[in-house]
Amino acid sequence: MLFNGNVIAILRGITPADVIAQVTGLVDSGISDVEIPANSPDWAQSIQAIKRHFGRQVNLGAGTIITTAQVATCAQAGADYVLTPNLDENVVRACQAQGLETCIGVYTSTEIFAASALGAGALKIFPAAALPANWPQLIKGPFCHATPFCAVGGIDADNMADYLRYYDSVGIGSALYRPGQPPSLTRRRAVALMGRSPAGPAL
Repeated sequence: MLFNGNVIAILRGITPADVIAQVTGLVDSGISDVEIPANSPDWAQSIQAIKRHFGRQVNLGAGTIITTAQVATCAQAGADYVLTPNLDENVVRACQAQGLETCIGVYTSTEIFAASALGAGALKIFPAAALPANWPQLIKGPFCHATPFCAVGGIDADNMADYLRYYDSVGIGSALYRPGQPPSLTRRRAVALMGRSPAGPAL
């Protein structure tokens, strides 16, 4: 599996100065899958800081990766895997060349099959809230591959359990972290989320 657990913390907008305190609260709350989006300030520095401080304790993804140049930066910074908002064959191939696992952003059945054919490690259904929560169940009739599904976009504490009935994991952003909020708030939100996280999907 690409992820350690079924909740991925998306820390969009985080800065290198804030990242260690925020991730410490996540890890202490039981979340070890963390995404640093590339549209955050000095995102590569944040990835480097997390890897230095936490090592293998955190399964670290670089998100919102849309160019091959960003892929190279991910590899240099030490990211464990890459998440994209869309399906771009050049980006997927660049990740494979760098030895990086991929969670590829898809939405339609055509994109799902294409990403799987390219060897995506996981399929990020985005934006998941625009589709029924049981979308994986509906598509897995014709889609017979064992590729994990991750729901991203519009997931929060109130609907997370509904998505985890059908998805292998969920990515949670603003419902967990917003730039500038204190680490204590992130920790409280993480504890609340993990309290509602079932053991796994019912597929």
